[in-house]
Amino acid sequence: MQNNAARMGEESITALLIRFSLPATAGMLVMATYNIVDTIFVGMLGSEAIAALSVAFPFQMLLGALGIGTGVGAASLMSRSLGSGEKEVARNAVGQVISLSLIYGLIVALVGFFYLEPLLVMFGATPGILALTGEYVIVITSGSVMFFLIMSLNNTVRAAGKPKLSMYVMIISALVNIVLDPIFIFALGMGVRGAAVATVLAKIIGVAVMIRYFIAGKDDIQINWSCLKLHPATIRMIYVIGFPVMILQISTNLSLVVANNILAVYGHLPIAALGLVFRLFMFALMPVIGIAQGMLPIIGFNFGAGKMGRVSETLGKGVAVSTALATLFGFLYFAFPLLFVSIFTREAELITLAGGALRIMVVMFPLIGAQVVFSTYFQAAGKGLPSLLLSILREVILFIPFLLIFSQLIGLEGVWISRPVSDLLAFLVTFFLIKRELNRQGIPLQLRSLKAKNT
Repeated sequence: MQNNAARMGEESITALLIRFSLPATAGMLVMATYNIVDTIFVGMLGSEAIAALSVAFPFQMLLGALGIGTGVGAASLMSRSLGSGEKEVARNAVGQVISLSLIYGLIVALVGFFYLEPLLVMFGATPGILALTGEYVIVITSGSVMFFLIMSLNNTVRAAGKPKLSMYVMIISALVNIVLDPIFIFALGMGVRGAAVATVLAKIIGVAVMIRYFIAGKDDIQINWSCLKLHPATIRMIYVIGFPVMILQISTNLSLVVANNILAVYGHLPIAALGLVFRLFMFALMPVIGIAQGMLPIIGFNFGAGKMGRVSETLGKGVAVSTALATLFGFLYFAFPLLFVSIFTREAELITLAGGALRIMVVMFPLIGAQVVFSTYFQAAGKGLPSLLLSILREVILFIPFLLIFSQLIGLEGVWISRPVSDLLAFLVTFFLIKRELNRQGIPLQLRSLKAKNT
C-alpha cells in the first residue's frame, strides 16, 4: 500500500491542496482566534495591559521564529527525502528538531532569569508598563521549550503526510488556551501573568500529542533515542532552508521592536494600537500562511521527484486562493476599521488611533498572498539564497528604513505609511525572482497546458 507521503506525487493537485492546506488553514485560524480572544481578555485589564502584551508579542514571535525556522527546514528536508525514498534522513530530521528545541529552551530560560529587565527595555517597554510586561514574559521564558517544540514539530507532522493531526493539535492547544485564560486571568486573580501560564499549559498538551505520534511511528517515521543524538550534517541541511525562514520571522520581530521604540515617544497608546493592528493582520494572514504551509510538502516532494509541472500547478492554484483571501480581508479592514478594533477595547482614543492605522496599513494587502506563496516555493525547493533574500527584504531591508525615515518626516502616521510602501516594493522584487526561477525551469506560471508535464 502507498504511504501518505507517496500520494503527494500522484494525487491531483487540487485534492492535495485541500487535504494539506485546509487543515493547516483551519489550524492557523484557530491559533489566530486564540490570539484575538487572548487579547480581548487582557484588554479587559486596560490599555496598559494591551501595551504590555504588545511589547511581549515580538519576544514570543522570536521564540516562534526559532521553532518555525527549524520546523520548516526539517519539513522541507523530510519531504524531499521521502520523495527520493530516504526515510532514515526523515527520521533523523524529527529527532534533531526535538533535541534542538530542548537546547534552545534551556538557553532562553536562563536568559529570562538573569536578563529580563534589560531585555524588556530593549523590546520597547516604557517605565509605565515594564512591570506588567515582566510578569508575562518571565512565564513565557520559563516554558519556552514548549514554544519551540509545538512550532517545529507541527511542520514535521505535515511533512510526514498527517495534515489533519497537525490541525487537531493546533485546535486542541488553542481551545485549551481559550478555556484557561479567564480562569487564570480573573478567577485566580493572576492578571497578565495568568494569560502566560494558560499559554504554556496549552502548548504542553499539543506537544504531548505530537511526540506520541512520532514514538508510535505508524507512518514509517518512528523516532528512537539514536535519532535524538545531534547529527551535524542533518542540522546543516535543516538550516539551509530553515535559516531563511527563521530570519523572516526574526525580521518581523525586529521591525516590531523598532516600531515599538519609535512609538514609545508618543506614550503607551500607540504601542497598544500597533499591537491590535498586528493581531488583526495575523488573523487575516493565517489562512494565507496555512495555504503556504500546506503547499510546502507538496512542492518539496514533487521537486525532489522531478515533477516540475506539478510544482508549477501547485504554485498557480496557491497564488489564486491566497490572493483572493488577502484581498477579502484587506477590503473588510479598510471599509470597517473601527468595528474590528472595537472588538478588543472600549477606550475611544485607542479605537480611533488603531482604526486609522489599520486603514492605512492594509492598502497593499492584496499583494501579500502571492508574495507569501512565491517565497514558499524557494523554501520547499531548497533554494537557500533567494529564500534568505526574501526573508529579510520586506521587514528589514525595506520596512525598518521606511519606519525611521517616514517617522522623522511625517511623525506618527509615518509609522503606519511605512507598511504599505514596503509591501508594494517587496512584492515587485519577489515576483521578479519567481519569474526568473520558473523561466530557468522552463515552466510558465499558469494552470493550462500543465497536464502533460505532471510526470
